[in-house]
Amino acid sequence: MSFATHVKASRDLLTERNFGLLLLGQLVSQLGENLNKVALLWFVYLFTKSAEAMIVVGVLQTLPPMLFFWANGVLLDRYPKRRTMIIVDAVRGLLVLLIPALYLQHALTLPVLYLLVFLVATASGIFGPALYSVIPLMVAEPRRVSANALMQTTGQVGTLVGPLLGGLLSAFYNPVFVMVINGATFLVSAIFLLAIAIREIPDPEIPPVPGLSGVFFEVREGIRFIFSHNPLFLGLFVIMTLYGVISGPVTLLLPVLSKTVLHAGANGFGMLLSAYGVGMLLSSILLTVRPPDNLFRWIAGGFLAGGGAMLLLAGSSHMALDLILMLLFGMAVSVVNPLAHTLMQNNAPSRMLSRVLTTMSLGFLGGAILGMVGLPGLVERTGIQVVLALLGGVLVLSFGAVNLIEAGCRENSACATFLSRFWSLLGATRPSGTEAPVKGEKL
Repeated sequence: MSFATHVKASRDLLTERNFGLLLLGQLVSQLGENLNKVALLWFVYLFTKSAEAMIVVGVLQTLPPMLFFWANGVLLDRYPKRRTMIIVDAVRGLLVLLIPALYLQHALTLPVLYLLVFLVATASGIFGPALYSVIPLMVAEPRRVSANALMQTTGQVGTLVGPLLGGLLSAFYNPVFVMVINGATFLVSAIFLLAIAIREIPDPEIPPVPGLSGVFFEVREGIRFIFSHNPLFLGLFVIMTLYGVISGPVTLLLPVLSKTVLHAGANGFGMLLSAYGVGMLLSSILLTVRPPDNLFRWIAGGFLAGGGAMLLLAGSSHMALDLILMLLFGMAVSVVNPLAHTLMQNNAPSRMLSRVLTTMSLGFLGGAILGMVGLPGLVERTGIQVVLALLGGVLVLSFGAVNLIEAGCRENSACATFLSRFWSLLGATRPSGTEAPVKGEKL
């Protein structure tokens, strides 16, 4: 397919009513959510005068998706996703609006604030997998890379614009006002979702098992599907975990790089972070207008190019070169998320797609937490350049790992035969229905 044809297909996707409404709603929601990241932390600091309270809020925002991934997946696989997304957005909007309302009534206490933050994060943990579960219902397989890249673009625009706008609004007005805007954006997103028409047909052959035992059965079924000897989904879990380890701590390392190596302070940190964000945005635009044929090879190439950029960054001490390298690094690693989600959407059974997505998100979050907890301490002992070189090496090794995963997904390949014999030696049997289809170059 020619470049012009790809561009036309992407343009048609943008003008498609249902997907266009979903995209606009997400753009508004992402801007509001990133506005709130600045406003909420600033509000918590003004409210408590405590840095420890800000750390607690950060933990509370991260914890729910890891605690409730199993329940979220079952919920989304059982019930209509569009209706669930509308309810979740409405609940998020009302919960966020409750914070300034209670504050203005002098009824907000720290435990209540923590509870509201936790509940908002719990709702957000449902919305993310629901969003990527609903895309296959709206977009045919050949255009899903573009659809996932466009959806990632809304998050990146929100990440670039939201904190800046949130900081300005918090400075000129106050963080309470910004949280009111954030709450309203969730409600606007819900209105966009109300206007979308999606036909969701439950699987008549496999009805949900009633009761709590049915929930646990479906949880085990979803986890077993991924962690059986299914090379595609086990490989995707490894890829998402590696992606979390690499992308999670990057923003924590950039201030150290700017201060200790570039001697550029806060301004240098801001420029490096902006270059990283612009690179990610450019990558999403590229995937939108020119989706690749072989998704695994692009993921492997992204890891390799990102590793090369990180290794060069570890040996550089020039701001101009580092900005170019961070832009290239952002472009390289940003291909992983939309391509991995496309592979999940194309190959997971529709009746358990949400369970697959929530379990994969657990791998990403676990990897991100591992990176954020382990690497800053390593920086203090070895220095920032050694840690950047280590990250580059992990990325280069990940290139090889992805190629092995792709080989294992090929029918009759030596890698697949080895894996089959390995699992047989362990006494494992492949559960029925867990064969991942192999789609040749579309992997």
